[in-house]
Amino acid sequence: MKLIKRFKVYASIVGLFFLAAGCGSSASTSSAKVSINVWGLFDTNSTFQTDFVAAYQKKYPNVKITYTEKNVATYETDLINAMAAGTGPDIFYIHNDWLPTYKDKIQPATVKEWAVSDYGNSFADVASKDFISAGQVYAVPLSIDTLVLYYNKDILGSFGIAEPPKTWSELSTDTQKIAEKNTNGYFNRSGIALGTTANINRAQDIMYLLMLQSGTTPFNSDNTRSTIDQAIQNSSGNNIFPGATALNYYTSFSNSLSKAYNWNTQSDYSLDAFANGKLAMMYGYYYDETTILQKSPNLNFGIAPVPQPALDQNLVNYSNYWGYTVSKQSKNANWDWDFLKFISANTQLEAYNKTNPQPSSRKDIIAEQVVDTKLGVVASSTLTAKSFYKPDAAQTDSIITNMIDDVSLRDKTITVALSSASQQLTVLASKQNSN
Repeated sequence: MKLIKRFKVYASIVGLFFLAAGCGSSASTSSAKVSINVWGLFDTNSTFQTDFVAAYQKKYPNVKITYTEKNVATYETDLINAMAAGTGPDIFYIHNDWLPTYKDKIQPATVKEWAVSDYGNSFADVASKDFISAGQVYAVPLSIDTLVLYYNKDILGSFGIAEPPKTWSELSTDTQKIAEKNTNGYFNRSGIALGTTANINRAQDIMYLLMLQSGTTPFNSDNTRSTIDQAIQNSSGNNIFPGATALNYYTSFSNSLSKAYNWNTQSDYSLDAFANGKLAMMYGYYYDETTILQKSPNLNFGIAPVPQPALDQNLVNYSNYWGYTVSKQSKNANWDWDFLKFISANTQLEAYNKTNPQPSSRKDIIAEQVVDTKLGVVASSTLTAKSFYKPDAAQTDSIITNMIDDVSLRDKTITVALSSASQQLTVLASKQNSN
């Protein structure tokens, strides 16, 4: 009997130990010392400590959180090297199109730690598409940026254009009014920066946006074959090629035979051209505003939603953002996810946004931001933002860049350039799925 009693006591102690060390709500009940190493990109150590760490450690004094602000230019190389050496962070940033590449390096949240339904109800729909896989949460964003249209109020006003264009057709028409080229082929003034790649900020993202707006489906249902060159049926039952429509529209602005011709390889870099008053409109992100103001503090410009193919269809916007995730190498994944759930809650993000205004990832905060004079356009765009699936982000960007250059620089037809890009994307997907 004594032996049985001793076994029961021992079993109870072991059970309590595993309860404290396990997943789910156990993180909040354990008092053991925990260390969490976080790598981020855009918040300073002071900001992260003040807005997130201090509040969490007040609640859980047993947890020590160290935040390191990394350089975005060397971030991915540093991350890969650190992981290979076994010295990587417990929590790190991934871009919204990195999950296919980093999935095997991530410890997703368990259902107890983060129910998919709760996540979907809390964050913008695009986050669920990008960061949920096989019924598990892989990352959480604190903010979501989307492409918007920057426009020079003085230039538009000078040509009798009362408001920025709302459709592709209006954008082409307004561009024709504004463009001015000298005898050497240089545009002294352009309406919009479209058509090339090297001198346009985030040209690939604009192409992704136009493709998604036109109805292009990047890949088939299981992401094994690219379908950007495939036909779809329109509302009238006719076959159309949305990928070709998007590529043709984008490159028409650098095609000397097109009425919309207003941009070429001689044009200045788009951000510089806009800041210097040589460009009436440009696609850009919310974060680009800081660069523009640094270059030209007195520029009279505004931000508007990106033009859509037509006004009688659902709005489509394009997102660009980062999310925090948990490394598979972490020894305290339950605590890591508890911390991420804490800092992405309404209370913490509301406080964070008061001192660091930026478009939020949470639906409840977005609802407040849509009426904000500064963040309203971006916040509204987030609600209809989509992303373009990429088997490998860097290589996909390279393929799309080459596709545009095939048309604008190498005189290949739209069909040939699109077909070639589609074949390369399919090969890329095949390699990714075989890993």
